[in-house]
Amino acid sequence: MGRMEGNGDVARSSVAGIAESRVADRVIAHVDLDAFFTSVEQLLNPKLAGQPVVVGGAANERGVVASASYEARARGVYVPMPLTRAYRVCPEAHFLRGRHGEYSKFSKRVFEICENESPTFQAASIDEGYLDWKKEQWSAIHPHMKVPKHWPIEMATHLRDEVLRRVGLSVSIGLAKNRLVAKIASKYCKPRGLCHVAAGSERLFLRPMRLSVVPGIGRHAQAMLAATDLHTFDDVHRLTEVELEARVGSRWAKRLLRLANGEGSRSFSLSGPPKSVSNETTFAEDCRDGQTVQTTLYRLVEKASWRLRKAGLKAGTISVKLRTGDFKTMERSHSPGFRTDQHQDIYACARRLCHEQLTQRTNAIFKGVRLVGVRLSNLDTCSNRQLLFHDAPNEWEDSRVAETVDQIRARFGFKKLLTAGGI
Repeated sequence: MGRMEGNGDVARSSVAGIAESRVADRVIAHVDLDAFFTSVEQLLNPKLAGQPVVVGGAANERGVVASASYEARARGVYVPMPLTRAYRVCPEAHFLRGRHGEYSKFSKRVFEICENESPTFQAASIDEGYLDWKKEQWSAIHPHMKVPKHWPIEMATHLRDEVLRRVGLSVSIGLAKNRLVAKIASKYCKPRGLCHVAAGSERLFLRPMRLSVVPGIGRHAQAMLAATDLHTFDDVHRLTEVELEARVGSRWAKRLLRLANGEGSRSFSLSGPPKSVSNETTFAEDCRDGQTVQTTLYRLVEKASWRLRKAGLKAGTISVKLRTGDFKTMERSHSPGFRTDQHQDIYACARRLCHEQLTQRTNAIFKGVRLVGVRLSNLDTCSNRQLLFHDAPNEWEDSRVAETVDQIRARFGFKKLLTAGGI
């Protein structure tokens, strides 16, 4: 497995048939910030250091845990546990709503350090990303030092120390020949850990792990696999492809075999625009008032449209999601035939979609709406909208108003200016 380090202790383990001297000339590094939101809160408020902290909302609110400090996790809190249950498990925890503007600032600072460590860096989310490291990069970063035998571990150690020194946050780093194994390795060595899975040892590294460590294998897939007595990678290794197909079908059998062999992508798509923009909210209590649902949807559309304009994008498809009190989720989408970043256009479509869901499923309001959300997709920088001559002044006026509102919100924050539809 190469070398694994965590919590200041160093441990080496050679995998049978893999000589430690055989270190690849290229590795993928997965950098994952440890308990990111709560770590930022503890950094900004030293009184919270060493205390159980939960980010997601007040203890008595509807919603789920977005982040839990390791002190809270030690007491049984996990993501995405309902907040009310988290309070029962750990009533002494500090429950915070979160400050996403601050989290974005810290994320940017960490990613800037990552970009300095590799010309090829791809952010995967606000708290994780991938680096493509090649052996020759060591000389570029350390021109007066000989390339060490375990150069990937040395580069990862340097990156981890730089993030801690310059930002004050800890990261865990997984190293492997592809993105999948690197991501699993970083989770395996949390917190403050380094794990290098040497090329050729992926099968042995994954063998004892549960299949749920694979991103994309969620609760439903886990339940399906468990019903066929498949829980770990070792369970997959024990079966032939024919036996696997008999249990889970051809598609899943091929996928499981690839995963069990540690096969994954090494490609990077850099600086790509987002594929969608979404916002959703969970009501503190199930909402049975259609007008309140529509007003909440309007605010979500406003914020999503604002994010679109900040990214210089326009949306061609609008989707609305509703979840009722019995946890049943409905989602409808519509493509109006043109792209726009104006919340008036988007809300007109979203309102119709929401109304259809509330009226066609007549018991939705009676059961209460638990969650409402909007997602904007089919994004591009151009509008492709055919304007009539008499439409142009209205379009320009709406655009100028939106630009002025955006400038105010950029200076004072989104919530400092609310339009009538969201009140």
